[in-house]
Amino acid sequence: MTVHVPTATPWPAQRMAASLFLVLGTDMFIVSPLLPQISQTFEVSSGEASVVGWSFSLVYALLSPAVALITNRFTRRSAMWVGAAVFSVGALGVAVLPTLGLVVVGRVVAAVGASIMGPPVWSFVTETAAPHEVGKAVASVASTFAAGQIVGVPLGSLVASFASWRWAFLGTGLLAAGLAVLIGLRLGQEVRVPEKVRLRVALADSLGLWRRPNMSFLVTANFFAQATRYATYTFAGVLLFTRFGLDTAQLGLVGTAVGVGSLIGSVVGGRLVDWIHARGGSQPLLNLIYAGLMTVFIVFATAAGNIWLSLIGWVVTFAAGAAFVSNGQEMLTRSAGKNRAYALSWNNAALYAGMAAGTFLLGLVSLGETPFVIIAASFGVLSVLASLLLWRRTDAAKAA
Repeated sequence: MTVHVPTATPWPAQRMAASLFLVLGTDMFIVSPLLPQISQTFEVSSGEASVVGWSFSLVYALLSPAVALITNRFTRRSAMWVGAAVFSVGALGVAVLPTLGLVVVGRVVAAVGASIMGPPVWSFVTETAAPHEVGKAVASVASTFAAGQIVGVPLGSLVASFASWRWAFLGTGLLAAGLAVLIGLRLGQEVRVPEKVRLRVALADSLGLWRRPNMSFLVTANFFAQATRYATYTFAGVLLFTRFGLDTAQLGLVGTAVGVGSLIGSVVGGRLVDWIHARGGSQPLLNLIYAGLMTVFIVFATAAGNIWLSLIGWVVTFAAGAAFVSNGQEMLTRSAGKNRAYALSWNNAALYAGMAAGTFLLGLVSLGETPFVIIAASFGVLSVLASLLLWRRTDAAKAA
């Protein structure tokens, strides 16, 4: 079978596919500044209200590998627009459903949609990018995700400060619906032929990826990296509100600053991937450096008594984290070949599982106190250790 190798990257089509991550970026970060309002609406603690965040992550994590077995049998375009439509239904449900339990049901539906559309976006951009621009293409998706923080989060927070937190979810639901229609009608044809093997064979291919130790270390590192930054950031709104008195609109601006950090990390990280490939350098070493930066600066973010030190901590943590994810996604797509969608689904499952587990554990301790900081930093240390093992193993394999 002849493998089609792109000679030029179709950037307009890539930007259209990546636009779905504008919605996901907004959705991922909008919960944090809205958490004080959500807890007040339902008269529960911030830890109990955090179920609005971690329920989404948990469902995404559980479904992503299984959903990939099905979506890989269709075009990437089909998976993207169907996923966006389902996500839209869930987000609109969150905007109108009256009780916390029903809101969580809406979040679950939205997570199903996200699990359908997420891996196909990553797969599409790596499959259609020219070989020398794969890092840049991956970075463009991560940058669009960061743009959701920069634009969507402050806008949603501003609206919520004048109206209700529900309006923020209404906006993401309507945007996802519009993108579903646009992608379904305009994305165009794909060179890739959808998978036609039996589901049993597809499942064997997917599970077989775990026989590769490098994937195990990388996915484990991503699990703890996500817990380090995203799980901790779920409580950033309440933490900054109680420690420094920031209101909802100001918390939205914090989201913008963090988004700028993510954007810078994504762009720089993507360029470094292509640079490393051109010079035969070590991507696992990059991961180790990024994980170390996250670990150090998450302590500043959660423990600093000065607002500027805290903000610097959040921004640098997310800059390093965005570069970490871009680097890891590119390594997976490059090494998995035709099974890239399965590899990405497992990795995305780990990312969201890390956020769900981290949010749950952090919700059990007093916000901002020493145990909270220790748990957040411990996640970072475990990401460093997994990255170190990956680097050592890769170097040993090269030397052999």
